[in-house]
Amino acid sequence: MRRYIYIFGLTVLFWGTSCADFINIQPENATTYSNYYKNEKELEAVLTGLQVYLRQAVGEFTGGDISRAGEILDYDRSSRKGLTLSNVGTWKYYYYTIYQANLILENTHRFKGDPEKLKPYIQQAYFAKAVAYFYLAMNYGQVPITGSTIEFSKFPQSPISSVLDEAEKWGLKAMDLPTYEDLVATSKESRMKQYGSKGAAAALLAHLYAWRAGVEGKKECWAKAEEYCTMLIEGKVGSYSLAADPETVCTSVMKGGSAESIWEIYYDSQEGLRTDLPITFPIALGSAHPINNQYSDGYYKSTVRMMYAPEDLRRDAYFWNIDADSLFLIYKSNAEVYAATEHKPGDSIVAAEDNQKLKRAFLYKFRYAHYIKLAYTPELQFAGINQYKVIWRLGEIYLLRAECRARQGKTDAVDDLNEIRRRAYGDDMHAFPNSDDVEKGLSGNIQLAIFREREKELVAEYHRYFDIMRNGWCFLRGDDTHDYIRKEISEAYDKLTDRDIQDGALYLMLGADCFSNNDLIRQNRYWNRRSN
Repeated sequence: MRRYIYIFGLTVLFWGTSCADFINIQPENATTYSNYYKNEKELEAVLTGLQVYLRQAVGEFTGGDISRAGEILDYDRSSRKGLTLSNVGTWKYYYYTIYQANLILENTHRFKGDPEKLKPYIQQAYFAKAVAYFYLAMNYGQVPITGSTIEFSKFPQSPISSVLDEAEKWGLKAMDLPTYEDLVATSKESRMKQYGSKGAAAALLAHLYAWRAGVEGKKECWAKAEEYCTMLIEGKVGSYSLAADPETVCTSVMKGGSAESIWEIYYDSQEGLRTDLPITFPIALGSAHPINNQYSDGYYKSTVRMMYAPEDLRRDAYFWNIDADSLFLIYKSNAEVYAATEHKPGDSIVAAEDNQKLKRAFLYKFRYAHYIKLAYTPELQFAGINQYKVIWRLGEIYLLRAECRARQGKTDAVDDLNEIRRRAYGDDMHAFPNSDDVEKGLSGNIQLAIFREREKELVAEYHRYFDIMRNGWCFLRGDDTHDYIRKEISEAYDKLTDRDIQDGALYLMLGADCFSNNDLIRQNRYWNRRSN
């Protein structure tokens, strides 16, 4: 898919302009020509467009303030982070993705070649629709389920259960996809892990069923989620394996394309860099490095030390030298910059700081920064992260299966928890329950211990807020003793009533464009009360 944005731009030359749309479901440059889709080249162009929209929907949208509120532990707890009226969302890229997928599904009869060659495109459309509807349900709750690409009706919002049914329907169809290895072997085009595969579909269904079990209270879905996790762990839907250690997670898995990664969103310096992360020194330069004291997002060193035991290898892999005396960024002659705790005479120092005076730790899980030089300043400017966005990986799936097993009362939940701890510590000496678990009150609550392990393993990967939602609903139903929603985010969430949560406080507030040309759309009850 290299250069796919450029290719997608060329395909727009073939495309017409859409009719008036409702709820922003139809991209302005949507294909409408009935004589298109005749051959693989034209289908590939439409599939490329689908991948572009999928990247915009999943890769470039993190849930706004709600994801940041759930992901970052150290904020002013008296703030209303995540519950402000400015916390609005736009769902248009999800619906652009669905529309583009429907273009493929509704026009396959126009294809003039071998029908077998159609299958990969149909299967990719199934996967994309499943992803889009699942993310819509997680972020917004009740959303419209749209019709065909030629149906220009107003669509009202459907109940959450119906939206999840829709995602499940397409996800099950996507299980006909080949494994990623077979996808690469049989395709003439470049296929990275942003494309759907049997493994990616299994990971989607594992998360979807866990969501239905936690949020909807469909307890039978815990077993279904466990089943799909097991498919991934046992290699039944593709070849996946855990990276050797936390350092390799940073240098290989987070970079993209690793054996641990199941599904990821493609980024590179030519087609767009990642800019969604709270990256500061020692990666970011300019206004973000600590000399200018502009690094408020992130983790206090005290929090990092509380989260990770000294023996936990993730502490020093995911966070940069929190115990060092000094920090330096050193410029190399080939325009690279590297971080160091000391320097030699003659080194070109870009930035330096007394680390003992700094209260914040520096996230170092994402290493591959991209810098540019501008004419008006000699200092290199941080442009973004030149690596993929890993959505689902095997380490996360182990912990999801542990959660599913624990919710079913299965004792083997501890085996999956300890598998991740074994990598984190490099030994078997820290298995659950250990002395640290006892000290932190986790020894009698394996579900909370699994949540804490996900918190540590998946830091800054945008899982935590949705983990809180999934587990929080279990508390509301009396299936858990820990009040995740009111204890794990900001003080604003502490004040939520059960009614607030049931009325949609945990979902994004709909932005103005969600109401475009459609008077059937309604703000959920919580955000309607807040905005009036």
